[in-house]
Amino acid sequence: MAYIELRNITKSFYGVKALSDVSLSFEKGEVHAVVGENGAGKSTIMKILGGIYFADSGEIWIDGKKRNINSVQDAINNGISVVYQELNLMPYLTVAENIFLYNLPVSRLMVEKNKLNQQAAQLLKEMELDIKPNELVSMLNVSQQQMVEVAKALSRNSDIIIMDEPTAALNNKEVETLYRIIRKLKSQGKTVIYISHRLKEIFDLSDRVSILRDGNYIGTYNTKDIDQKTLVEKMVGREISSFYTTSNHEPGEVVLEVKNLCKEGYYKDISFKLRKGELLGIAGLMGCHREEIVKSIYGLMQPDSGEILLHGKPISPKSPSEALKLHIGYVTEDRKNSGIFGLMTVRENLTISVLKSLSKFGIISGKAEQKLLDEYTKRMNMKYSNAFQRINSLSGGNQQKFLLARALARGCEVLIMLEPTRGIDVGAKAEIYAMLEELAKQGLAIIVVSSELPEIISICHRTLTIFQGTLTGDIPKEKMEEAFIMQCATGNTTCFEGRN
Repeated sequence: MAYIELRNITKSFYGVKALSDVSLSFEKGEVHAVVGENGAGKSTIMKILGGIYFADSGEIWIDGKKRNINSVQDAINNGISVVYQELNLMPYLTVAENIFLYNLPVSRLMVEKNKLNQQAAQLLKEMELDIKPNELVSMLNVSQQQMVEVAKALSRNSDIIIMDEPTAALNNKEVETLYRIIRKLKSQGKTVIYISHRLKEIFDLSDRVSILRDGNYIGTYNTKDIDQKTLVEKMVGREISSFYTTSNHEPGEVVLEVKNLCKEGYYKDISFKLRKGELLGIAGLMGCHREEIVKSIYGLMQPDSGEILLHGKPISPKSPSEALKLHIGYVTEDRKNSGIFGLMTVRENLTISVLKSLSKFGIISGKAEQKLLDEYTKRMNMKYSNAFQRINSLSGGNQQKFLLARALARGCEVLIMLEPTRGIDVGAKAEIYAMLEELAKQGLAIIVVSSELPEIISICHRTLTIFQGTLTGDIPKEKMEEAFIMQCATGNTTCFEGRN
């Protein structure tokens, strides 16, 4: 008998079925991956088990007993902890307070701070995390906050741990730490339900994998018995020959040149060229300051010295608005907080940066807005119900397409994309890659900052590597292999054969 069983679970939102008669089972002491495109129903299942949603019909059985989970506390009482992708921490409480928020050591109606910090310190030590228990969560970076979320789940000693995209914001070392934690949980007989778009993690960690598509259960397989291509095709319901496109066209003349760019405390002596129609990758470990380099090109940060040349002419954008006027586009890695305007419509999100061109005598033309939306909807295969749908209700992949469309609508010549496929499903990834390739063929000069080395290797003409704010590599296509890129990104070797 399975340890956890979902029997005939159905859930609808506003008449649309998110789950349709789904039955799944999970064994004790296994890592069980749940995969599918955005909108497949993965998050709905997770939130039903976590007590945020309750099913319209169906049953949940745990350890041979039918359970009613109608709240988060019900889930916790039934031994279920969830690590959500969307961080759920109290920023102005300490790390220790966040970890043990619902189980604070109390004596005489007072929190025992020393005991609390000791408990947190012990747990953080076991996780090999260099985080102080008394530090405010607001002072931590995103990856550290993600690990605090994991620690919070582990503190409850739950038998069932659900993880939703837990590595999205982690660096390589933290990913290794999380892998070790998951394997330890498995050895302790815990059940880990693992949701991720990163297929490498699925094959690295899971014993079995269950596939959902459009709210329907497709099947469960032993991970060792299924290959990546088959898994993806079952997820998307069609054959995909490759996730990636290969940029085999030749770039043209130099569009952008960076000369000896320096910013104290961040980067120094950064020099490179970007050509028309080129896809240029930038790789490096978290904290290497690769983001700060491209932010300086876009006017989000001001360098101390050095030059930025556009078509051979010096530029020094002091703000994103100045960069946009120079036809430099930028797509942030943080869609939710600094990309989309979540409460605005899809049409408003697309047109907000070009309203002046859509206005006459200060009045915005709704007809012109709709025409632009229709154009990019068709061009980029964007999916939504109507022009007035809030963008925060779309999948991550469709949100990303809107951000890209917004940049293109300004008529950019240089496009900077940070983590272009973070948190989006494999089908949307393939579409984004194809779009970038097509844009490059049309002459757009594109910088791709990514932690996903396979995508950089596959779609880019060259790769720059950054180590501690210093350029350590300009690697040509023929030498772009993961191991070699990592050698350069960790400062163990250098390569400047790609310079042109």
